[in-house]
Amino acid sequence: MKLIDILKAYSGRSVPYHMPGHKRNSSFEYIRDLAPLDFTEIDGLDNLHAPDGILKDAQDHAARVFGAAHSFFLVNGTTGGILAAVHALAKDGSPIIMARNCHKSVYNAASLCRSRPTYLIPRNHPLGFAADITPEQVENALLTCPDAACVVITSPTYDGVVSDVKTIAEICHSRGIPLVVDAAHGSHLGFLDPSVPSPVQCGADITVMSLHKTMPSLTQTSILHLNGRLVPPEAIAASLAVFETSSPSYLFLASIDGCAHAAQDSGLFKNWSEQIRCLRESGCFTVPEGVFAYDCSKLILQRQGFSGDELAQHLRDRGIEPEMTAPGYVLLMTGAGDTSSMTEKLISVCKNIPRRNSVCTADAGIEPPLPEIVLTPWEASVLPAEEVSIDDARGRIAADTVMAYPPGIPAIVPGERISEDLLGWIHSRDTSGLLTGSGKLQCTLRCVILPE
Repeated sequence: MKLIDILKAYSGRSVPYHMPGHKRNSSFEYIRDLAPLDFTEIDGLDNLHAPDGILKDAQDHAARVFGAAHSFFLVNGTTGGILAAVHALAKDGSPIIMARNCHKSVYNAASLCRSRPTYLIPRNHPLGFAADITPEQVENALLTCPDAACVVITSPTYDGVVSDVKTIAEICHSRGIPLVVDAAHGSHLGFLDPSVPSPVQCGADITVMSLHKTMPSLTQTSILHLNGRLVPPEAIAASLAVFETSSPSYLFLASIDGCAHAAQDSGLFKNWSEQIRCLRESGCFTVPEGVFAYDCSKLILQRQGFSGDELAQHLRDRGIEPEMTAPGYVLLMTGAGDTSSMTEKLISVCKNIPRRNSVCTADAGIEPPLPEIVLTPWEASVLPAEEVSIDDARGRIAADTVMAYPPGIPAIVPGERISEDLLGWIHSRDTSGLLTGSGKLQCTLRCVILPE
């Protein structure tokens, strides 16, 4: 029985002298359709942090669907799962090996655990995004840092690049080190295109997925899958109790459970695959070459003579909102809810982009230089800091994160020195797309004040 059906059965069963305060009263207009199904952990509805009833059954079902030994529902998004995963493995301050293109949540986890990261530097694809992490890079990093608590990579990336997770997992396991894969954008892998399997199927010890990014689930719903013997499920559960709310939304939980059931419907992926086939056959979208594998659900739109901003404006003027704008292209995401009418409209709009003979001056291939690491992120976070203008930060040690958002991949993290090259990179970007870790538009930067 689906969790949503259980909530429907419970609604109206008893007088609610318990949380939440709306008391499932649908007279509040702004939550009229949601209130009747918004529960807390009352008798019979189980406890997410110690499940032994309907939530345990739902998580066990999801594990079977995705091929995991254990699955944990996440209502704090993939960010909460990443924090919990790294904390479970490196909470004693052990070093970690992580891809430089990891999401900011991995950096925050390293800081909280007082870990010193060893970075895997992905090649920069000519289109301007990170390419895959290679097994050779992981093997070399493990020789440099043999006592790493874990290896953390992102696959697929925001732009759809997939790494050789199977071989990377084998390398990690040969040294007894767990592999954590941030698959926030890959909850559909293994279902949509069997030739591009899920990290779960490839042997990753921990895989964290955002169901809401491409699958039919509410925003903020994610799932953590655990496999192998290197990570005890009790350790993950204990860390999730630290980072995940003690008052989980049953609307979110029902959405996760419903999504796991939906993943069993082959018709869902048949329709989605058909939409992707039509989009690809239109010839409007670029498939990156020179990477291990690519997630076909992502669409890269580029045209000679057009910047990414110009292409995005062309789409918006005609009623299409893209996922992300980069200097030389626009990223669009397909999803389980796509329809043929959506596909037809997108193809029509893209085919009517005018031709230009000029060459766009946007340099899509510029990547931020790797800064000098002076302090660990934790060390930088506990020292006093001051806010200075970007240009006055030259030579200083960052106390804040600088990143392009989306996708939330830092160019500089606390403890790294701000070089002339890095300042040049910041000035070369559209500053409206660069944020500090606090979410401010990038015009100033907090820098560490070193003791005398």
